[in-house]
Amino acid sequence: MRRVVLAATLLLVSCGDSEESESPSRETTARSLGTEESPVLELVAEVEEPVDAAMRFGDDAVYLVSRTGMVMRLVDGSLEPQPALDITDLTTAEGEQGLLGLDFAPNGSTAYLNYTDNSGDTQIVALSVNREGVFDRSSMRTLLTIEQPYANHNGGDLVVEPSGTVLVATGDGGSGGDPDRVALDDSSLLGKVLRVDPDTGETTLLARGLRNPWRVDLHDDRLWLADVGQGKWEEVSVLEGVSTIADVVDFGWSAFEGNERFNDDQESLNHVPPVMVYEHGDDGCSISGGAIAPSGALAGQYVFADYCSGRVWSLDVVTPGSEKVQIAEGLESPVAVVRVGPDLMVLTLSGEVFLIVG
Repeated sequence: MRRVVLAATLLLVSCGDSEESESPSRETTARSLGTEESPVLELVAEVEEPVDAAMRFGDDAVYLVSRTGMVMRLVDGSLEPQPALDITDLTTAEGEQGLLGLDFAPNGSTAYLNYTDNSGDTQIVALSVNREGVFDRSSMRTLLTIEQPYANHNGGDLVVEPSGTVLVATGDGGSGGDPDRVALDDSSLLGKVLRVDPDTGETTLLARGLRNPWRVDLHDDRLWLADVGQGKWEEVSVLEGVSTIADVVDFGWSAFEGNERFNDDQESLNHVPPVMVYEHGDDGCSISGGAIAPSGALAGQYVFADYCSGRVWSLDVVTPGSEKVQIAEGLESPVAVVRVGPDLMVLTLSGEVFLIVG
């Protein structure tokens, strides 16, 4: 297995602040932190356009989501994951569309998918998984359909709560600048965090005011949301006390981008500010969240990346005012940092799947 040592110094790359930024082409680089205990990125798989990963109860395999519509089952020690599900005929992997998210019921017998269908609309579906980890496509049932007005800002992630309900993060429907003003509109399911009952499909609104929460992480009853910015700011927001939320939480978009006013015709007087922002420029232009590290030298820290700059950072979420600390650089198009069981994985749209070791 190839290992990439986490970096201590920066290779400065500016991506600008274009709405549709392209990741610069680069080779994966490595620079040592100078200690034998330094974490490393270890290449564990190569999958076409991986965007998510998950594990299920009673199964040691990692399930890797390909944006093309495939779910691949990776068994420890193998660089060649095997197909577990094929829905390539149900989705089209173009731009920000495709098969985007996966999680499992607490007992591991049901999988939940978030994908855009061939009309571009979001589908949240459930299907059975057998003991061998093969998905039963014939059992697929739709829990929720969300009409998408544009091709981008679909969100795409979902996570299952310990109670078995499904949390879905949605984008504002796309284009740029929230043109339809839906993110703060509670009559729309766009730009929100939703709770979906897996038995009935009943949907409850938990939060509003999100632009494009591409990846999320549920940890200790907190939902961490990496919200991709518009023209200047990338941000991380936290939905506290998910299981006991009584009132809809407001995160501010599109009245605010980061901590600055954005659309003057939108009001968000009591919004919850992000816990961390960074400005477009050398650090990048598109946040690729993000998960709390469960163990090792980074235990308890929020780890995330940027698609444009190819860098990975950690953030001390306990100490107020902490600055992000770079721990890796030179990755090609990192799209997600995901917690899988006791580990963190970094996924790149170029196809490489890395495990953070140490």
